[in-house]
Amino acid sequence: MNKVYIATSSFATYSDKPLDLLRENGISYKINDKGRKLTPEEINKSLKEYDGVIAGTEMYSEEVISQLPSLKVISRLGVGMDSIDLTFAKSQGLKIYKTNTTPALAVVELTLGLILNLLRKINVQNNQLKQGAWEKQLGELFSGKTLGIVGLGTIGKQLVKLLKGFNLNIIAYDLHQDEIFAKEHDIQYNEFEILLNKSDIVSIHLNLTDDTNKLFDFNILKKMKRNAILVNTSRGEIINEEDLIKALNEKLIQGAGLDVFENEPYNGSLINYDNVILTPHIGAYAKEIRMQMELEATQNLIMGLKDE
Repeated sequence: MNKVYIATSSFATYSDKPLDLLRENGISYKINDKGRKLTPEEINKSLKEYDGVIAGTEMYSEEVISQLPSLKVISRLGVGMDSIDLTFAKSQGLKIYKTNTTPALAVVELTLGLILNLLRKINVQNNQLKQGAWEKQLGELFSGKTLGIVGLGTIGKQLVKLLKGFNLNIIAYDLHQDEIFAKEHDIQYNEFEILLNKSDIVSIHLNLTDDTNKLFDFNILKKMKRNAILVNTSRGEIINEEDLIKALNEKLIQGAGLDVFENEPYNGSLINYDNVILTPHIGAYAKEIRMQMELEATQNLIMGLKDE
């Protein structure tokens, strides 16, 4: 009997179909019960005797994979593969899958929510009212703003489509420029630092690489408008969190909306800022998207184990 480990802790919250599918195929399973992303040490300890894993965003580096001799299949619950050393994994004969169901719509709807929350101070006003204070704070319109999208891939493009009707000036930075899409949606590509200088809102939609790791450090944050807001729903490691705190303290930017963090669960000092909205990595956590992704990841895992 094959044994699989489900590393994403919220698996099967809304539907038991993926678990039923595993049982129907004679596969035993265990779900991560820590309620958070596993560390490399925990992966090595937890997956020692398992044939397959349904992976979240935890890291599968060469060092981690080399200590998992029984592992045959990694089925990624998501589309991003930057947490897996694909070259080494394939050299070890591992089968690697990702879901075709994209969480893009769920991610960009959350992105929009964070932007509107920050501009209209919804969270702050809600908390004040519930504490008995009827104190109106002046917000800002989203309409008419310049939005800078850093990373115009699948999710960045979905954000553009969602925002039709807001009368925005959308500019973008990406190493690979899709001129057809840009022309169709009236988007101007800009150099990175020029985008930062022009944008009222900067929204990050990048993969994590050596080049993007800690990309948004203090020197970069200084190049943003002082009334700008920064939103990150991609990878937490892309922002140097200590530098972001410094930028907020020095009022170099107006605020930030973060769904992802370098270390999760997050409990750092950003929780103390009224002008920072934090969510616990829920970008893909729209029920309809999540259920489909879980089922697909399970199907991929079963296929990989059967083909071994």
